[in-house]
Amino acid sequence: MNILILGDSLALPRPHRINNFDPIQDKELAVHFNETYGFLLEKELRSQFTEMNFTVTNRAQRFSTIKNICEQFGDHLFFFQPDVIVMQVGIVDCWFREELGGKQIVEIEDFEQYYRKIISLVELRPQTKLIVIGICKTSLKMEQRYPGTLKQISLYNDILKTGENHSQVFFIDMESHIEPSDPHVYLLPDDHHLNKRGNLLVNTFLLNIIKAFYENIAGCNAFETEIDTSYKHFTRSFGYYPYYGDNLYNLIYLSFQMQDLRKTTEYIKFVRENKIKHTLLPQLVDMIKEQIN
Repeated sequence: MNILILGDSLALPRPHRINNFDPIQDKELAVHFNETYGFLLEKELRSQFTEMNFTVTNRAQRFSTIKNICEQFGDHLFFFQPDVIVMQVGIVDCWFREELGGKQIVEIEDFEQYYRKIISLVELRPQTKLIVIGICKTSLKMEQRYPGTLKQISLYNDILKTGENHSQVFFIDMESHIEPSDPHVYLLPDDHHLNKRGNLLVNTFLLNIIKAFYENIAGCNAFETEIDTSYKHFTRSFGYYPYYGDNLYNLIYLSFQMQDLRKTTEYIKFVRENKIKHTLLPQLVDMIKEQIN
């Protein structure tokens, strides 16, 4: 499984003082390469699933905006042909810039247009999953320095959330994990880059989603010959990441075929309560209702 990371400097190693970095003096970084979530993700996937070859290619670049990512997205999607793209972008775009007279590098209307274009492109390659990492909140100190920044982060995140369909595009909410009054649990002292613990947090989210992909694939592969094994894989996928629409479809269909109506009803209820989007789920649920009645 090939995983490609696109984004800004939050996905990269980070020195303690980026503007005054001295390669002779500053031997210890705030976040080393082997502490970034991309490195951790590949290491853990390879350790847990030795039968599959996992590669994580980190193409993130400092100061990248959604415009930069959009301009290269087609090349990354169609030439690299990844199974999963992880995209972390937005803080560079939405931040108020003193050098721009308080304006943003990518204003929200343009941000939305670029994001729509990215979604349109990824839809052309259905076998590629897109995981979008939301923008982290900043500190109250930064909010006082740049009033309205926290509101802008939420508005830009709202746009990123609109792409989620629980089947091909997934969203990781980072806002709910960063407390502006105490941001350094997951952020460096600059108040927006991930510290070591922040990288571990992102890695955990990504790991669970990708493990759900893996188990769902394994379940599909086993379906024709080993239904019980297939169902176990789908159940494990649900345990890792319950909001994966493709896997929920498989669980509902297979539990019904195995005449486990209690589980079928539970999964259908979960879909409704969590408003899981999936183009084929409504049709499947209606079919099951007709057969039960």
